[in-house]
Amino acid sequence: QVQTGIPATLSYELLARRPDLQAMRWYVQASLDQVDSARALFYPSFDIKAFFGLDAIHLDTLFKKTSRQFNFIPGLKLPLFDGGRLNANLEGTRAASNMMIERYNQSVLNAVRDVAVNGTRLQTLNDEREMQAERVEATRFTQRAAEAAYQRGLTSRLQATEARLPVLAEEMSLLMLDSRRVIQSIQLMKSLGGGYQAAPVVEKK
Repeated sequence: QVQTGIPATLSYELLARRPDLQAMRWYVQASLDQVDSARALFYPSFDIKAFFGLDAIHLDTLFKKTSRQFNFIPGLKLPLFDGGRLNANLEGTRAASNMMIERYNQSVLNAVRDVAVNGTRLQTLNDEREMQAERVEATRFTQRAAEAAYQRGLTSRLQATEARLPVLAEEMSLLMLDSRRVIQSIQLMKSLGGGYQAAPVVEKK
């Protein structure tokens, strides 16, 4: 008998190996990194060493300038006072990131659906195989009875041979079911990203 049993539990760790979901996770991470980069633009940027060597009078005068005048001082940038442009950039980046996250979530749902469909089909084939195996045993019992009757001289060789034909037909049906189960099991493993054993998720560097 071909082994195509389905594990009792199929966790997300199995799905996470799918190349399409891994790619989407990388895209989501990249979009989140872009949000962080856009947010980082809100922080002041300056080299404190640029103020070294200035005497107290110059420093006092320097820090009495208005906030917008600070941006014209070499080595100092206060992007907080360019909030309109930066806010627009941040919101746009957030929107793109949210869209990417939504696409990732949809990809996960699609993957779950694929697994559910393929798993259901395989389970159905497994159930059909059990019933077909019972039919095979039933015809074999009949064939053995016919052979025993022939051995006792109660029936002819033709009757004993004819009793073998249903067995062959049911066994062929069983083999065809096993073939379909193997194919469906492969489909299920593909939808899981490969096999039933969880493997480490590759992180993008």
